[in-house]
Amino acid sequence: MHAVIPLKGFDVAKERLAPLLDHRRRSSLATAAAGHVVSACADGGFDLAVVTGDEAVAKWAMAHSARVIPDPARGLNAACSAGIAASPGSWIVVHGDLPLLDAATMRRARAALVAGRPVIAPSRDGGTNLLGGRHRIHLSYGPGSFHRHLAALPKDPYILTGIESIIELDTPADVSAAAGLPGGAWLAPFVSQESPERIELSADS
Repeated sequence: MHAVIPLKGFDVAKERLAPLLDHRRRSSLATAAAGHVVSACADGGFDLAVVTGDEAVAKWAMAHSARVIPDPARGLNAACSAGIAASPGSWIVVHGDLPLLDAATMRRARAALVAGRPVIAPSRDGGTNLLGGRHRIHLSYGPGSFHRHLAALPKDPYILTGIESIIELDTPADVSAAAGLPGGAWLAPFVSQESPERIELSADS
């Protein structure tokens, strides 16, 4: 059972967070968020499949025991489709910027998939943060995708609606809000005036 995680290059990710973080800190946040998601998926019982066209991300993924699937570079729908096609059996597409995602949520998703139920989780703006099943479906990511994907799923989907799967890191307000929620303490360095590297050094000294 595979968690398919599409990831762009960490050095070009999260440009909408520029009002809060400089380029280096955005790259650090993207890397940390992806690591958080990968850990939640692995601890939730999923094999890892990272879809990327970035060489540095591919090396990072392999270091995290993930299989690397080449991104066809035709957008998110094509990237996720490539990951699903290369993942036999049940699959779940998980975005790499869900700061509160935890193993318990992924275990619930896995149990639903084992029982033959598709899985879906909306984002706060009506998009799709998690999407899973056994058979391939037509992917339609973008504004309003939750309802399009929901309509394309077989009957009796398992819908995840907790903050663990709904909140993503799209805006500076998202980062600040998530940092104050249970499970979001790891984001504290990114809402601080100090850099993550400096805080880590201070903690060790």
